[in-house]
Amino acid sequence: MMNEVFGFNLNETRLAVVNAFEKLLKEKPFDEISVTQICNEASISRATFYYHFKDKWDICQWHYGAIAEHFLFQTGRTLNWFQANFLNTTAFAEHDTLYRWGFGMEGYQSLFEHAKRRRIQTLRETIVDYKHEKLDPELEFQIVALADAEVGGVTHWFVGNMPYSIETLCRYLDDAVPRRLYNLLNEPADDTISRLFSL
Repeated sequence: MMNEVFGFNLNETRLAVVNAFEKLLKEKPFDEISVTQICNEASISRATFYYHFKDKWDICQWHYGAIAEHFLFQTGRTLNWFQANFLNTTAFAEHDTLYRWGFGMEGYQSLFEHAKRRRIQTLRETIVDYKHEKLDPELEFQIVALADAEVGGVTHWFVGNMPYSIETLCRYLDDAVPRRLYNLLNEPADDTISRLFSL
């Protein structure tokens, strides 16, 4: 698993819930899965579930955030565009059922909308806090346009049953980044980790 290879630890209880939820998603539709069933599958109490998650939707959103924090959100910080997308998507693909379901949902609580909001937020933070650049209307537009294209591309890939390799997907995503934004963030602020990869 990616977290073992890259040396970051995900909360074991939360990860047990993710695995239980994903197993149940393979067996039945989301609407037929109860918190009690998830708890039974994960061998935890309902109190423990609600200590870690606010509801069933939160499971996929938590996993997305935990993985993206280590990879995707490192774009321009410790990884370049391709590295961040490749490592992130590889980690997501280990839970393909979870992400196929999550990216297939619609509405404000959907993973698509959650991922866009988080990507916009972290790109803004990277530009201001790590690159020490001011956000102007052009960069704001490029950030929002990229979030739509990037999350849309990943959604299309998962929902379409991953029709091509992760590397191909990430090359397409790389090409979709508006050039000013690409040039600003493709060189990480700290390239210690980035230099370890020949991606």
